[in-house]
Amino acid sequence: MDQKPETLIYGREDRPPLRDMLLLGLQHIFLMSSTLVLPVVLVNNIGGDSDEVEAVVCLTMIAAGLGTIVQSLRLGPLGSGYLVPNLAGPSFFGVSMRAAWMGGLPLMHGMILVAGVFEALFSRVVHRVRFLFPANVTGLVVLMVAVGLIPVGTCKFLGVENQGDLIKPANLAVAFLTLGCMVGINVWSRSRIRLYSVLVGMVSGYAASFAFGLLSLSDFLQVAAEKWVSLPMLSGVSFHWAFSWELVLPFCIVSLCVSLKAFGNLITAQRINDPDWSEPEMKSIGNGLLADSVSVLAAGLLGGMATDTSASNVGLSLATRATSRRIAWACGGLFIFLGFFPKLGALFSIMPPPVMGSILIFVTSYMVLSGFQIILSSKPDQKHIFVIGIAFIFGLSVDLLPGLYADVPHVLKPLFGSSLTLSTVLAILLNQVLFARKAKQG
Repeated sequence: MDQKPETLIYGREDRPPLRDMLLLGLQHIFLMSSTLVLPVVLVNNIGGDSDEVEAVVCLTMIAAGLGTIVQSLRLGPLGSGYLVPNLAGPSFFGVSMRAAWMGGLPLMHGMILVAGVFEALFSRVVHRVRFLFPANVTGLVVLMVAVGLIPVGTCKFLGVENQGDLIKPANLAVAFLTLGCMVGINVWSRSRIRLYSVLVGMVSGYAASFAFGLLSLSDFLQVAAEKWVSLPMLSGVSFHWAFSWELVLPFCIVSLCVSLKAFGNLITAQRINDPDWSEPEMKSIGNGLLADSVSVLAAGLLGGMATDTSASNVGLSLATRATSRRIAWACGGLFIFLGFFPKLGALFSIMPPPVMGSILIFVTSYMVLSGFQIILSSKPDQKHIFVIGIAFIFGLSVDLLPGLYADVPHVLKPLFGSSLTLSTVLAILLNQVLFARKAKQG
Protein backbone atom coordinates (compact mmCIF):
# COMPACT_ATOMS: atom_id res chain seq x y z
CA MET A 1 0.00 0.00 0.00
CA ASP A 2 1.96 2.94 -1.36
CA GLN A 3 -0.78 5.15 -2.81
CA LYS A 4 -2.14 7.85 -0.52
CA PRO A 5 -5.91 8.45 -0.69
CA GLU A 6 -6.77 11.83 -2.22
CA THR A 7 -8.94 12.66 0.80
CA LEU A 8 -5.93 12.71 3.16
CA ILE A 9 -3.77 15.75 3.79
CA TYR A 10 -1.05 13.72 5.50
CA GLY A 11 -0.92 10.03 4.61
CA ARG A 12 0.70 7.28 6.64
CA GLU A 13 4.24 7.83 5.35
CA ASP A 14 4.07 11.63 4.99
CA ARG A 15 6.31 13.85 7.11
CA PRO A 16 4.28 16.77 8.51
CA PRO A 17 6.20 19.90 9.53
CA LEU A 18 7.13 19.92 13.22
CA ARG A 19 4.48 22.53 14.03
CA ASP A 20 1.71 20.52 12.40
CA MET A 21 2.94 17.30 13.98
CA LEU A 22 2.89 18.79 17.50
CA LEU A 23 -0.53 20.44 17.11
CA LEU A 24 -2.07 17.32 15.61
CA GLY A 25 -0.49 15.28 18.40
CA LEU A 26 -1.98 17.68 20.95
CA GLN A 27 -5.47 17.02 19.57
CA HIS A 28 -4.98 13.30 20.05
CA ILE A 29 -3.77 13.86 23.63
CA PHE A 30 -7.08 15.47 24.58
CA LEU A 31 -8.88 12.29 23.53
CA MET A 32 -6.26 10.03 25.11
CA SER A 33 -6.83 11.90 28.37
CA SER A 34 -10.57 11.21 28.32
CA THR A 35 -10.28 7.90 30.22
CA LEU A 36 -7.75 8.98 32.84
CA VAL A 37 -10.64 9.27 35.27
CA LEU A 38 -10.70 5.43 35.38
CA PRO A 39 -7.45 4.97 37.36
CA VAL A 40 -8.58 7.81 39.65
CA VAL A 41 -11.85 6.02 40.42
CA LEU A 42 -10.12 2.65 40.82
CA VAL A 43 -7.48 3.79 43.30
CA ASN A 44 -9.97 5.87 45.29
CA ASN A 45 -12.35 2.88 45.56
CA ILE A 46 -9.69 0.69 47.20
CA GLY A 47 -8.75 3.42 49.68
CA GLY A 48 -5.61 4.71 47.97
CA ASP A 49 -4.23 8.12 48.91
CA SER A 50 -3.68 11.10 46.61
CA ASP A 51 -0.05 10.20 45.95
CA GLU A 52 -1.07 6.72 44.76
CA VAL A 53 -3.77 8.20 42.54
CA GLU A 54 -1.30 10.61 40.96
CA ALA A 55 1.30 7.87 40.45
CA VAL A 56 -1.09 5.37 38.82
CA VAL A 57 -2.47 8.06 36.49
CA CYS A 58 1.02 9.22 35.47
CA LEU A 59 2.32 5.68 34.96
CA THR A 60 -0.74 4.85 32.85
CA MET A 61 0.03 7.87 30.67
CA ILE A 62 3.63 6.73 30.23
CA ALA A 63 2.56 3.20 29.25
CA ALA A 64 -0.07 4.52 26.81
CA GLY A 65 2.39 6.95 25.26
CA LEU A 66 4.95 4.18 24.83
CA GLY A 67 2.35 1.91 23.21
CA THR A 68 1.29 4.68 20.84
CA ILE A 69 4.85 5.12 19.60
CA VAL A 70 5.57 1.37 19.32
CA GLN A 71 2.33 0.87 17.36
CA SER A 72 3.51 3.36 14.73
CA LEU A 73 6.82 1.56 14.16
CA ARG A 74 7.65 -1.29 11.83
CA LEU A 75 10.44 -3.15 13.61
CA GLY A 76 10.19 -6.69 12.31
CA PRO A 77 7.17 -8.26 14.03
CA LEU A 78 6.62 -5.23 16.26
CA GLY A 79 4.30 -2.41 15.26
CA SER A 80 1.64 -2.02 12.56
CA GLY A 81 3.04 1.24 11.20
CA TYR A 82 -0.27 3.05 11.73
CA LEU A 83 -1.49 5.93 13.90
CA VAL A 84 -3.54 3.98 16.47
CA PRO A 85 -3.02 5.58 19.92
CA ASN A 86 -3.47 3.88 23.30
CA LEU A 87 -5.32 5.10 26.38
CA ALA A 88 -6.39 3.83 29.81
CA GLY A 89 -8.44 0.76 28.93
CA PRO A 90 -12.15 0.85 29.87
CA SER A 91 -12.37 -2.84 28.94
CA PHE A 92 -9.98 -3.76 31.74
CA PHE A 93 -11.68 -1.64 34.41
CA GLY A 94 -14.02 -4.31 35.85
CA VAL A 95 -11.45 -7.11 36.22
CA SER A 96 -8.79 -4.64 37.38
CA MET A 97 -11.11 -3.43 40.14
CA ARG A 98 -11.78 -7.05 41.17
CA ALA A 99 -8.05 -7.78 41.36
CA ALA A 100 -7.37 -4.58 43.30
CA TRP A 101 -10.06 -5.46 45.86
CA MET A 102 -8.65 -8.96 46.27
CA GLY A 103 -4.95 -8.13 46.56
CA GLY A 104 -4.40 -4.41 46.12
CA LEU A 105 -2.44 -2.77 43.32
CA PRO A 106 0.31 -5.46 43.27
CA LEU A 107 -2.24 -8.15 42.30
CA MET A 108 -3.81 -5.87 39.69
CA HIS A 109 -0.41 -5.20 38.14
CA GLY A 110 0.55 -8.88 38.18
CA MET A 111 -2.64 -9.88 36.38
CA ILE A 112 -2.20 -7.08 33.85
CA LEU A 113 1.12 -8.75 32.97
CA VAL A 114 -0.79 -12.01 32.39
CA ALA A 115 -3.18 -10.19 30.04
CA GLY A 116 -0.27 -8.64 28.15
CA VAL A 117 1.41 -12.01 27.67
CA PHE A 118 -1.87 -13.52 26.43
CA GLU A 119 -2.32 -10.78 23.80
CA ALA A 120 1.29 -11.17 22.70
CA LEU A 121 0.77 -14.91 22.16
CA PHE A 122 -2.54 -14.32 20.34
CA SER A 123 -0.83 -11.82 18.02
CA ARG A 124 1.46 -14.60 16.75
CA VAL A 125 -1.41 -16.85 15.64
CA VAL A 126 -4.01 -14.33 14.48
CA HIS A 127 -2.85 -14.63 10.85
CA ARG A 128 -3.91 -18.28 10.89
CA VAL A 129 -7.55 -17.31 11.47
CA ARG A 130 -7.85 -14.81 8.64
CA PHE A 131 -10.72 -16.85 7.16
CA LEU A 132 -12.82 -15.82 10.16
CA PHE A 133 -12.80 -12.16 9.09
CA PRO A 134 -14.23 -11.62 5.58
CA ALA A 135 -15.38 -8.12 4.60
CA ASN A 136 -18.88 -8.46 6.09
CA VAL A 137 -17.46 -9.44 9.51
CA THR A 138 -14.66 -6.87 9.48
CA GLY A 139 -17.13 -4.14 8.53
CA LEU A 140 -19.35 -5.14 11.43
CA VAL A 141 -16.34 -5.07 13.79
CA VAL A 142 -15.53 -1.51 12.70
CA LEU A 143 -19.19 -0.47 13.03
CA MET A 144 -19.49 -1.97 16.52
CA VAL A 145 -16.30 -0.24 17.67
CA ALA A 146 -18.10 3.01 16.78
CA VAL A 147 -21.35 1.87 18.41
CA GLY A 148 -19.43 1.24 21.64
CA LEU A 149 -18.52 4.93 21.75
CA ILE A 150 -22.12 6.14 21.42
CA PRO A 151 -23.31 5.71 25.05
CA VAL A 152 -20.36 7.53 26.58
CA GLY A 153 -20.32 10.14 23.79
CA THR A 154 -23.99 11.07 24.06
CA CYS A 155 -24.01 11.07 27.87
CA LYS A 156 -21.03 13.39 28.00
CA PHE A 157 -22.48 15.56 25.23
CA LEU A 158 -25.62 16.07 27.32
CA GLY A 159 -23.63 16.42 30.54
CA VAL A 160 -25.39 13.55 32.32
CA GLU A 161 -24.10 10.46 34.11
CA ASN A 162 -27.23 8.28 34.33
CA GLN A 163 -30.57 7.86 32.61
CA GLY A 164 -33.07 10.34 34.00
CA ASP A 165 -30.50 12.95 35.06
CA LEU A 166 -31.50 16.54 34.38
CA ILE A 167 -30.09 17.97 31.14
CA LYS A 168 -28.94 21.50 31.86
CA PRO A 169 -29.18 24.25 29.21
CA ALA A 170 -25.58 25.31 29.89
CA ASN A 171 -24.31 21.84 29.02
CA LEU A 172 -26.29 21.81 25.78
CA ALA A 173 -25.05 25.28 24.83
CA VAL A 174 -21.41 24.31 25.31
CA ALA A 175 -21.87 20.98 23.52
CA PHE A 176 -23.59 22.43 20.45
CA LEU A 177 -21.12 25.31 20.22
CA THR A 178 -18.16 22.93 20.38
CA LEU A 179 -19.62 20.43 17.89
CA GLY A 180 -20.84 23.19 15.57
CA CYS A 181 -17.41 24.76 15.52
CA MET A 182 -15.72 21.47 14.54
CA VAL A 183 -18.34 20.54 11.94
CA GLY A 184 -18.35 24.05 10.46
CA ILE A 185 -14.58 24.14 10.02
CA ASN A 186 -14.55 20.62 8.59
CA VAL A 187 -17.39 21.18 6.11
CA TRP A 188 -16.95 24.75 4.92
CA SER A 189 -13.30 25.63 5.45
CA ARG A 190 -10.94 25.10 2.53
CA SER A 191 -7.77 26.12 4.37
CA ARG A 192 -5.35 24.03 6.43
CA ILE A 193 -7.30 24.97 9.55
CA ARG A 194 -9.30 21.81 8.81
CA LEU A 195 -6.33 19.92 10.24
CA TYR A 196 -7.00 21.54 13.59
CA SER A 197 -10.80 21.51 13.63
CA VAL A 198 -10.85 19.48 16.85
CA LEU A 199 -8.22 21.64 18.53
CA VAL A 200 -10.12 24.83 17.62
CA GLY A 201 -13.32 23.22 18.83
CA MET A 202 -11.73 22.29 22.15
CA VAL A 203 -10.40 25.80 22.75
CA SER A 204 -13.86 27.18 21.94
CA GLY A 205 -15.39 24.58 24.26
CA TYR A 206 -13.12 25.53 27.16
CA ALA A 207 -13.93 29.21 26.64
CA ALA A 208 -17.66 28.53 26.43
CA SER A 209 -17.48 26.28 29.51
CA PHE A 210 -15.91 29.10 31.49
CA ALA A 211 -18.53 31.57 30.22
CA PHE A 212 -21.43 29.24 31.10
CA GLY A 213 -20.02 28.25 34.50
CA LEU A 214 -18.95 24.68 33.72
CA LEU A 215 -15.38 25.68 34.47
CA SER A 216 -14.52 28.04 37.28
CA LEU A 217 -11.48 29.93 38.43
CA SER A 218 -10.99 27.31 41.15
CA ASP A 219 -10.55 24.64 38.47
CA PHE A 220 -7.65 26.55 36.98
CA LEU A 221 -6.26 27.30 40.44
CA GLN A 222 -6.32 23.55 41.10
CA VAL A 223 -4.24 23.06 37.97
CA ALA A 224 -1.85 25.76 39.10
CA ALA A 225 -1.45 24.05 42.49
CA GLU A 226 -0.19 20.80 40.92
CA LYS A 227 3.52 20.00 41.07
CA TRP A 228 5.58 20.84 38.01
CA VAL A 229 7.72 17.69 38.05
CA SER A 230 7.08 14.22 39.45
CA LEU A 231 8.88 10.86 39.27
CA PRO A 232 5.94 8.41 39.53
CA MET A 233 8.23 5.35 39.48
CA LEU A 234 9.49 6.35 42.95
CA SER A 235 6.00 6.54 44.48
CA GLY A 236 5.90 2.99 45.85
CA VAL A 237 3.24 1.63 43.47
CA SER A 238 5.81 0.48 40.90
CA PHE A 239 7.59 -2.86 40.70
CA HIS A 240 5.28 -4.74 43.08
CA TRP A 241 3.42 -7.73 41.64
CA ALA A 242 1.26 -10.59 42.87
CA PHE A 243 -0.56 -13.45 41.13
CA SER A 244 -3.83 -15.37 41.47
CA TRP A 245 -4.86 -18.44 39.46
CA GLU A 246 -8.49 -17.48 40.11
CA LEU A 247 -8.09 -14.36 37.97
CA VAL A 248 -6.19 -15.87 35.04
CA LEU A 249 -9.27 -16.82 33.00
CA PRO A 250 -11.15 -13.51 33.51
CA PHE A 251 -8.08 -11.47 32.52
CA CYS A 252 -7.42 -13.67 29.47
CA ILE A 253 -11.03 -13.34 28.31
CA VAL A 254 -10.89 -9.57 28.67
CA SER A 255 -7.53 -9.56 26.87
CA LEU A 256 -9.15 -11.42 23.97
CA CYS A 257 -11.97 -8.85 23.91
CA VAL A 258 -9.40 -6.04 23.87
CA SER A 259 -7.59 -7.80 21.01
CA LEU A 260 -10.85 -7.88 19.02
CA LYS A 261 -11.27 -4.16 19.60
CA ALA A 262 -7.68 -3.54 18.46
CA PHE A 263 -8.41 -5.73 15.43
CA GLY A 264 -11.27 -3.41 14.46
CA ASN A 265 -9.22 -0.26 15.04
CA LEU A 266 -6.34 -1.58 12.93
CA ILE A 267 -8.73 -2.56 10.12
CA THR A 268 -10.13 0.98 10.17
CA ALA A 269 -6.61 2.42 10.01
CA GLN A 270 -5.79 0.16 7.05
CA ARG A 271 -8.91 1.18 5.17
CA ILE A 272 -8.38 4.90 5.80
CA ASN A 273 -4.89 4.71 4.32
CA ASP A 274 -5.60 2.45 1.34
CA PRO A 275 -7.96 3.60 -1.45
CA ASP A 276 -7.99 0.05 -2.84
CA TRP A 277 -8.58 -1.74 0.48
CA SER A 278 -10.59 -4.95 0.14
CA GLU A 279 -9.60 -7.22 3.05
CA PRO A 280 -7.49 -7.08 6.25
CA GLU A 281 -3.71 -7.38 5.93
CA MET A 282 -3.19 -9.91 8.71
CA LYS A 283 0.56 -9.56 9.14
CA SER A 284 0.17 -5.87 9.95
CA ILE A 285 -2.69 -6.65 12.33
CA GLY A 286 -0.64 -9.32 14.13
CA ASN A 287 2.24 -6.89 14.51
CA GLY A 288 -0.21 -4.27 15.78
CA LEU A 289 -1.59 -6.62 18.41
CA LEU A 290 1.96 -7.36 19.55
CA ALA A 291 2.59 -3.61 19.86
CA ASP A 292 -0.62 -3.26 21.87
CA SER A 293 0.58 -6.02 24.20
CA VAL A 294 3.78 -4.02 24.80
CA SER A 295 1.65 -1.14 26.12
CA VAL A 296 -0.29 -3.50 28.40
CA LEU A 297 2.92 -5.10 29.66
CA ALA A 298 4.46 -1.68 30.28
CA ALA A 299 1.44 -0.69 32.38
CA GLY A 300 1.80 -3.84 34.48
CA LEU A 301 5.57 -3.53 34.85
CA LEU A 302 5.59 0.18 35.72
CA GLY A 303 2.48 0.21 37.91
CA GLY A 304 -0.25 1.81 35.83
CA MET A 305 -3.69 0.70 34.69
CA ALA A 306 -3.99 -1.56 31.63
CA THR A 307 -4.31 0.20 28.28
CA ASP A 308 -5.94 -0.59 24.95
CA THR A 309 -6.21 1.01 21.52
CA SER A 310 -8.46 4.04 21.10
CA ALA A 311 -11.26 3.93 18.53
CA SER A 312 -11.98 7.62 19.00
CA ASN A 313 -8.40 8.56 18.12
CA VAL A 314 -8.56 6.48 14.94
CA GLY A 315 -11.75 8.36 14.07
CA LEU A 316 -9.97 11.64 14.81
CA SER A 317 -7.22 10.82 12.31
CA LEU A 318 -9.91 10.30 9.66
CA ALA A 319 -11.79 13.45 10.66
CA THR A 320 -8.66 15.62 10.46
CA ARG A 321 -7.42 13.84 7.30
CA ALA A 322 -4.04 13.33 8.95
CA THR A 323 -2.95 9.71 9.44
CA SER A 324 0.84 10.07 9.36
CA ARG A 325 2.40 7.57 11.74
CA ARG A 326 4.85 10.29 12.75
CA ILE A 327 1.97 12.06 14.51
CA ALA A 328 2.04 9.07 16.87
CA TRP A 329 5.60 10.00 17.79
CA ALA A 330 4.37 13.46 18.78
CA CYS A 331 1.25 12.46 20.74
CA GLY A 332 2.95 9.44 22.33
CA GLY A 333 6.02 11.44 23.28
CA LEU A 334 3.93 14.30 24.67
CA PHE A 335 1.81 11.86 26.67
CA ILE A 336 4.94 10.35 28.22
CA PHE A 337 6.21 13.89 28.90
CA LEU A 338 2.95 14.79 30.65
CA GLY A 339 3.36 11.71 32.84
CA PHE A 340 6.31 13.44 34.49
CA PHE A 341 4.62 16.87 34.63
CA PRO A 342 1.37 16.64 36.63
CA LYS A 343 0.56 20.35 36.18
CA LEU A 344 0.26 19.99 32.42
CA GLY A 345 -1.65 16.73 32.69
CA ALA A 346 -4.12 18.37 35.11
CA LEU A 347 -5.14 20.85 32.41
CA PHE A 348 -6.47 17.99 30.32
CA SER A 349 -8.17 16.38 33.32
CA ILE A 350 -10.57 19.34 33.81
CA MET A 351 -12.04 19.02 30.31
CA PRO A 352 -15.82 19.52 30.74
CA PRO A 353 -17.99 16.49 29.74
CA PRO A 354 -19.93 18.37 26.99
CA VAL A 355 -16.65 19.25 25.27
CA MET A 356 -15.46 15.66 25.49
CA GLY A 357 -18.81 14.35 24.26
CA SER A 358 -18.80 16.71 21.27
CA ILE A 359 -15.42 15.40 20.18
CA LEU A 360 -16.52 11.78 20.55
CA ILE A 361 -19.65 12.36 18.47
CA PHE A 362 -17.62 14.20 15.83
CA VAL A 363 -15.10 11.38 15.34
CA THR A 364 -17.61 8.54 15.79
CA SER A 365 -19.60 9.85 12.82
CA TYR A 366 -16.70 9.00 10.54
CA MET A 367 -16.30 5.52 12.00
CA VAL A 368 -19.99 4.65 11.56
CA LEU A 369 -19.81 5.51 7.87
CA SER A 370 -16.55 3.59 7.45
CA GLY A 371 -18.12 0.45 8.95
CA PHE A 372 -21.12 0.63 6.60
CA GLN A 373 -18.85 1.15 3.61
CA ILE A 374 -16.84 -1.99 4.40
CA ILE A 375 -20.02 -4.05 4.89
CA LEU A 376 -21.52 -2.86 1.60
CA SER A 377 -18.25 -3.52 -0.24
CA SER A 378 -18.95 -7.26 0.28
CA LYS A 379 -22.16 -6.90 -1.84
CA PRO A 380 -24.38 -8.56 0.79
CA ASP A 381 -26.70 -11.38 -0.25
CA GLN A 382 -29.32 -13.24 1.81
CA LYS A 383 -26.73 -15.06 3.92
CA HIS A 384 -24.81 -11.85 4.63
CA ILE A 385 -28.02 -10.18 5.73
CA PHE A 386 -28.50 -12.69 8.56
CA VAL A 387 -24.82 -12.81 9.54
CA ILE A 388 -24.71 -9.04 9.90
CA GLY A 389 -28.28 -8.48 11.08
CA ILE A 390 -28.44 -11.09 13.84
CA ALA A 391 -24.98 -10.25 15.17
CA PHE A 392 -25.74 -6.51 15.08
CA ILE A 393 -29.10 -6.90 16.84
CA PHE A 394 -27.82 -9.01 19.72
CA GLY A 395 -24.66 -6.94 20.02
CA LEU A 396 -26.71 -3.76 20.22
CA SER A 397 -28.93 -5.32 22.90
CA VAL A 398 -25.99 -5.13 25.30
CA ASP A 399 -26.05 -1.33 25.13
CA LEU A 400 -29.82 -0.85 24.72
CA LEU A 401 -30.87 -3.20 27.55
CA PRO A 402 -28.33 -2.99 30.39
CA GLY A 403 -28.61 -5.95 32.71
CA LEU A 404 -30.24 -8.20 30.11
CA TYR A 405 -27.41 -10.72 30.41
CA ALA A 406 -26.84 -10.29 34.14
CA ASP A 407 -27.49 -13.98 34.87
CA VAL A 408 -25.04 -15.50 32.40
CA PRO A 409 -22.29 -17.66 33.98
CA HIS A 410 -19.59 -15.54 35.58
CA VAL A 411 -16.85 -16.85 33.29
CA LEU A 412 -18.83 -15.66 30.23
CA LYS A 413 -19.63 -12.17 31.52
CA PRO A 414 -16.80 -10.49 29.54
CA LEU A 415 -18.35 -11.92 26.34
CA PHE A 416 -21.73 -10.35 27.14
CA GLY A 417 -20.29 -7.21 28.67
CA SER A 418 -19.37 -5.60 25.34
CA SER A 419 -21.49 -5.01 22.25
CA LEU A 420 -18.34 -5.30 20.15
CA THR A 421 -17.33 -8.66 21.57
CA LEU A 422 -20.77 -10.29 21.44
CA SER A 423 -21.53 -9.11 17.91
CA THR A 424 -18.07 -10.13 16.64
CA VAL A 425 -18.27 -13.64 18.09
CA LEU A 426 -21.83 -14.12 16.75
CA ALA A 427 -20.84 -12.84 13.30
CA ILE A 428 -17.87 -15.22 13.12
CA LEU A 429 -19.98 -18.21 14.18
CA LEU A 430 -22.89 -17.37 11.87
CA ASN A 431 -20.55 -16.73 8.96
CA GLN A 432 -18.90 -20.14 9.42
CA VAL A 433 -22.26 -21.93 9.68
CA LEU A 434 -24.04 -20.22 6.77
CA PHE A 435 -21.05 -20.28 4.44
CA ALA A 436 -19.78 -23.75 5.41
CA ARG A 437 -20.97 -25.39 2.16
CA LYS A 438 -19.39 -22.65 0.05
CA ALA A 439 -16.07 -23.11 1.87
CA LYS A 440 -16.15 -26.90 1.25
CA GLN A 441 -16.92 -26.40 -2.43
CA GLY A 442 -14.09 -23.88 -2.72
